[in-house]
Amino acid sequence: MIIEKTAGQKFDIAVRQTLPFLSALTVVLFTVTQTHLPLINLVMPSLTLCIVYFWSIHRPELFGVGSAFVIGLLQDLLTGVPLGLFTMTLLLTRAGVSTQGMFFRDKPFVVHWWGYALVAVLASAFTWIIAAMIQGVFAPPGQVFMALVLNVLFFPLIFGLCNVVERRVLMDVL
Repeated sequence: MIIEKTAGQKFDIAVRQTLPFLSALTVVLFTVTQTHLPLINLVMPSLTLCIVYFWSIHRPELFGVGSAFVIGLLQDLLTGVPLGLFTMTLLLTRAGVSTQGMFFRDKPFVVHWWGYALVAVLASAFTWIIAAMIQGVFAPPGQVFMALVLNVLFFPLIFGLCNVVERRVLMDVL
């Protein structure tokens, strides 16, 4: 016997399926918001990369290539970096890690963190080199390194928040 879902249940599922995208959108908007913390705007970590990394591993069916593209493009437009820089970085991250879900499944957090640190180093190097090629000048290496360190240090917080959403809100979606 097949039981048809009600309109309310279908709406609930649809909303929950958008949470990975909405979390990335929230982080993009937070990232471009000016803070009053000294120097943080110069070395703002790429929290969006954390989100894309997490959802690409844990729920690639809910955070697809289209989501990574839209989030990257929005971040490009709002931050004023060369158009396509974050878009390409997030698409490459999505492509590189979405196939690794089986490897990361049931692994301790530290394995996720090391994996993310590797991705963050590669993404930082990629964006630094591509931006320099487009703009004709390298960003100060110390600034890039500090943003990378902050990025890796913020990962546990982003991972924890996304993990709660996945386990408590998305556990029965799809």
